[in-house]
Amino acid sequence: MIKFKLKPLNVDNRKRFRSFLSSNEIRNRFIDYFVKENDHKYIKSSPVVPYNDPTIAFVNAGMCQFKSVLLGQRTLAANCVANSQKCIRVGGKHNDLDIVGSDGYHHTFFEMLGNWSFGHYGKAEACHLAWNLLTLPPFNIPTEQLYCTVFNGDTTLDVEADNETLQIWKHIGVNDDHIVMNGVNDNFWEMGETGPCGPCTEIHIDYPPSGGKNLIELWNIVFIQYSREKNTMRKLPNYFIDTGMGLERLTMVLQDKTSTYDTDLFSSIFNIIFNACRISKYTGLYDGTGLDTYYRVLADHGRMITVALSDNMLPSQNHKLRRLIRKSFILAETNFKIQPGYTLMCDIANEVSNSLGNVYPELIKNNEKVKHLIKHEYAIFNKLRISVSKDWKMMVEECPMLKSFNPYEECTGFVPACNYLIKHKNMSNIPAFTLYDAFGLEKKTIGRLAEVMGKPVSWNELDEKLKKLQIKTIKHTEKKSNNYMTGNIPKTDDSFKYEVIRNNNESYLSPVLIAKLLAIVDINGNIVTEPDIKQQGDMVSLVLDKTSFYCKAGGQQNDIGIVTTNNGIVFDVIGVDKIEENGVVLHHIKSRDWPMLLSEKELHVQVDSNNRLGLMRAHSSVHILNSVLNSYLVVTTQLSSCVKKDFMSFTFALFGQTFSLKDALVIEEKVKSVIQSAVSVKRTTVTSNDLNQINVTLLPGEVYPDEVHLIDMYSNVDDSYISREACCGTHVQNTLDVIDFSIVQYKCNINECTIMAVTGPLCTNASDFGQQLLGKSNFVEDLANSTNLNNISPTKVNLLMDNMNQLKSELKNIPQNYIPLKDQIQINKKIFAIERKIQKLTKEKKMQILGDAVKILCEDSYAVGYVECDVAYLNDNCYDFENIIHICGEIPCLFLAYNKEHIHVYLRIPKEHPEDVNWLNNFWNKFDIKPIKFKNKIQFKATEFKVKQVDKYMALKLIDNVIRDVKKNYFSNI
Repeated sequence: MIKFKLKPLNVDNRKRFRSFLSSNEIRNRFIDYFVKENDHKYIKSSPVVPYNDPTIAFVNAGMCQFKSVLLGQRTLAANCVANSQKCIRVGGKHNDLDIVGSDGYHHTFFEMLGNWSFGHYGKAEACHLAWNLLTLPPFNIPTEQLYCTVFNGDTTLDVEADNETLQIWKHIGVNDDHIVMNGVNDNFWEMGETGPCGPCTEIHIDYPPSGGKNLIELWNIVFIQYSREKNTMRKLPNYFIDTGMGLERLTMVLQDKTSTYDTDLFSSIFNIIFNACRISKYTGLYDGTGLDTYYRVLADHGRMITVALSDNMLPSQNHKLRRLIRKSFILAETNFKIQPGYTLMCDIANEVSNSLGNVYPELIKNNEKVKHLIKHEYAIFNKLRISVSKDWKMMVEECPMLKSFNPYEECTGFVPACNYLIKHKNMSNIPAFTLYDAFGLEKKTIGRLAEVMGKPVSWNELDEKLKKLQIKTIKHTEKKSNNYMTGNIPKTDDSFKYEVIRNNNESYLSPVLIAKLLAIVDINGNIVTEPDIKQQGDMVSLVLDKTSFYCKAGGQQNDIGIVTTNNGIVFDVIGVDKIEENGVVLHHIKSRDWPMLLSEKELHVQVDSNNRLGLMRAHSSVHILNSVLNSYLVVTTQLSSCVKKDFMSFTFALFGQTFSLKDALVIEEKVKSVIQSAVSVKRTTVTSNDLNQINVTLLPGEVYPDEVHLIDMYSNVDDSYISREACCGTHVQNTLDVIDFSIVQYKCNINECTIMAVTGPLCTNASDFGQQLLGKSNFVEDLANSTNLNNISPTKVNLLMDNMNQLKSELKNIPQNYIPLKDQIQINKKIFAIERKIQKLTKEKKMQILGDAVKILCEDSYAVGYVECDVAYLNDNCYDFENIIHICGEIPCLFLAYNKEHIHVYLRIPKEHPEDVNWLNNFWNKFDIKPIKFKNKIQFKATEFKVKQVDKYMALKLIDNVIRDVKKNYFSNI
């Protein structure tokens, strides 16, 4: 074991630990002590979103990013490291959420100071390092206040007491009465039911001093020296040291405070809250329901929310995070009277970024993004609050026990779930599976509902049905795998898929690969030994020992190509698939000649280079687009992508931001600029843990394998990365090889936007077709511009409309004929302008024709008659008499027309003249309709209507009768 030369700082020993040290100074002292003075390597904190561990939703301990090292899955270049790790505990075994605010030291977010040794030093060095840091300047904690706990052994585990550590503490000088021996529950650490484990020793402080009654844990030192297996505990040849000390608790002690909330980690946040609300300052009371409790909860949650959002955790993907955000909004508005609640949360986010940004720079970098997400979450929350408040009020009236819940903090399905329970209130048990499966409620929420409603929960049913679903899923997976039973055939080596040769003319060549033919599999998944075309068909799959073909993954389509026999017989590979369970790649061919392959030992494999280049161009353009969007928008994230030959589709989240056609064109130009910048594109391979140490674009919520490919686009001109993204796809080696980029489709709503674009030669094709359509639109525009009121005709209008409909049809037919978005916008503008002009001209012409027809009917005292005009302009079957009635002056009017099996009637009489009730009743009866109320105008009252009459002869006869009657019996008397 290596012996360390401990080098304490040159600080006046008279300074006690109560001399004020800021939290930043305490953190820095810890890091400097291990890194600068004791040769540890500094490893920066991983994000609180775990990249390579699907078993946890948040990073909840300092060891999380080293889990794969502890499991023996990988090694680190450094054998002893130190860091300050951001941690969140809001669920599972380590859940501090419900306690936060009620005491002085629990938090949802905290910083874990830690040092690790991976086989470099042992227990003695670990204990000495910890003891010296705490007791020497500048911390200067009195040794008489420190206590140590040691593992006392366990017969069940067959593990002896940790006497070595006991003797180490005694050698350091810890008195016997300050050493406590504990059992497995307190002093034995395990990662899981199996795997690395070992005894731990803890350093506690009697704080405030009380003769050992107020022991608080400061530092936990774990000795991972065993591996727990099925029924045995195996001793490891080398063991690891894993230590952790909470910064908040250490700061409380060194700043001589009675609570972690009294330290400078929280005081500035309390000031922000007070300055916003001006109600009363934080006083540190612990009465359970007072304002100070809400101060603590809001400050704690504000820290956790800011850190989680800055680490790219999205509320839409994590219900616990969303729930805390909503709870914080409610606290801000209800207890601190801040409206709207998000403003205070944004102020807190600013303060957290300022106070922690020096050690976690991503907080400063992503500050605007964090505040935008908070505002966006408030908009969603407020919309939900408005939509469910009425329903929830009614539910609480019907079931008062629900008052203890806040529906806005729960998941989206909570209110519908409560409604379901109320409607089925006669149920004897709470249907756990229904609430879990149909409404998305967590087990904890189901339990609380059952408790307030006083009903038992059918947990057994939930467990049984979940088990059945799991078995069904396994069977489905097995069935899928069993379709291709490839026996003991080894995994296909597909590492050659990344080997391409770039020529000087920007073309690429996939080299020929000689591979062994291991098996031929028919469509039923059976390995073929005897050919039978009738039974097996002409479609089979080849299994090779290695391949250069890319299987569909990461949104990119698979390669196509050929395999050739030694005799030169060629078979087209129309597709490839990988069996995920065993890594075997299937090469699909369709040929009635496949039986001859049974005698072949090896084949020459070659990917279609032209098709591959199209895929590479499109995939590289996706990365460029993603990078440009991330710099253009305040916050966004990739939702999905699709990569085909020289075509890409990319969907991204908007989080309430607007993204217009104009924005799409700006983005297109930026992508083109990157392409023309001739940026080199390189593939590198890192471990998933290395992702923590570099600035790389990752998908939120994605779990990455131990080995990760990075696609780097690095600009030597700007000396910076244009794009750096984890990706398993294939890419060009220089952005120039993408040739061009043209957006051909844009779909956008309030939540997300999809951009579809083409690359390479398809851009030229799209541009050519766009110019053709622009030419057609120019022809229609010229025709429309030459049309006026004097020369417009039904024939001309129909010609214009036919041409515009054809243009619209071709614009909609994007998948068949790509058209650049900028051309689409220009054409649509022309179509819109032309339609407006034609509508205006047609309306004016209609008024002209209708007015001329009405003018003929005007006599000295009234205007009555059948309106006959060119119906070509009245194909909408609408006679707008109201807009041309001024032609008749102030006389009474009755106009009737017949078109498209309808009689159109317009009746107007002066306002000062009384209505002739008898005549009007007779008038309504003639048309067999109920009386219609007149509309009052300035000087007249008028009514208009139309009635169906299929028979034109009968219609004209009725019209003639009405005209004679009104002239004789009504208008002649006015």
